[in-house]
Amino acid sequence: MGYILALAVALAESGKDVLGKIASRVLPVPLLLGAYKLVALTIVLPLAVLTWRAQDISFLPILVADALLNTLAFYLYLKAISISPLSLTVPLLSFSPLFLLLSSYLMLGQRVSFAGAVGVLLVVVGAYFLNVSDIRRGILAPIRSLLSEPGSRHMLIVALIWSITANLDKMGVDRVGPLAWVALMSGGVSLGAFAVASLRGDVRAKASHLHIVAIMGILDALGAVLQMVAITLTLVPYVIAIKRTSILWSAIAGILIFKEKKPHERLLGAAMMLSGVVLILLRA
Repeated sequence: MGYILALAVALAESGKDVLGKIASRVLPVPLLLGAYKLVALTIVLPLAVLTWRAQDISFLPILVADALLNTLAFYLYLKAISISPLSLTVPLLSFSPLFLLLSSYLMLGQRVSFAGAVGVLLVVVGAYFLNVSDIRRGILAPIRSLLSEPGSRHMLIVALIWSITANLDKMGVDRVGPLAWVALMSGGVSLGAFAVASLRGDVRAKASHLHIVAIMGILDALGAVLQMVAITLTLVPYVIAIKRTSILWSAIAGILIFKEKKPHERLLGAAMMLSGVVLILLRA
């Protein structure tokens, strides 16, 4: 049952990607982010109150830092998928566990296992294969093509930020509980995004677009709750590994729904990167 719930989380993430790409074409990104996170907060809040376990306010500095970083990360995420193909940008989230693995080695001296090293290699080679047809212009052309895409650069920054916030999230969850931390982060990101939207004057939205925002918020909350249930039924690394299959589902959705180009190499690259992530998560 835990595996099924983890797969549902992955599909919820991919559904949110598709809706985010559609909505970001008609709504300012800060407004979209603030609105759907507010919907998610509304849904998760009752569960958060019931499971709250904080004894003091020591979590507040962590919350502020995490919320600021995640506001930037989610903004760049939505910006990336709005201006560039899903099948090119979303797979680059595979670099997040890679960055985390490398930082643990450099800062803490934690050694990388053989399986972890193979996982790193698969992520890097998979990223190369996302534009492998460009190799006819030179062996480095696929890398140049990747980095020349604005959305790709945004998503690599997101992956780097999330490799940092992973530790902040763990500290926050330890202090207040999983669902309470989800609610606090949803509220923090929503507040930060609305502040940016207000400063930019991006505060108007058509009622016809609100249903997309509502569904994104529901999927966001549903994914968080199902993930918490799944990790009570099976091992955490397995849940996270299955959740990461959203990389592949989003790439497939981009190709089928948005008719994105280079389908074969994008799917091959995404599959290789996903394999690398699974190896890192399960064996590193």
